[in-house]
Amino acid sequence: MLPRPHHPDNHELDDWHQYGPKNPAIADLVWQLAYHRGMRVVEIERIIEQALREELAKGQGDREAKSSPGGGNAPR
Repeated sequence: MLPRPHHPDNHELDDWHQYGPKNPAIADLVWQLAYHRGMRVVEIERIIEQALREELAKGQGDREAKSSPGGGNAPR
């Protein structure tokens, strides 16, 4: 396994999958989409994943961000 590069938020990134975002606005937005629009969590996760992939692709034209259909954790 390759060593992970240093990032000032390494600790938070390590905990992200278990504890989720620290910004309560994100949780509030997810709650609104679920309860006000009747969206399922998997649908909301797809929106989040797509937004993150688009942002990553903008930054460096990263090929992996545009491909990798099995790369995310959300079912497709």
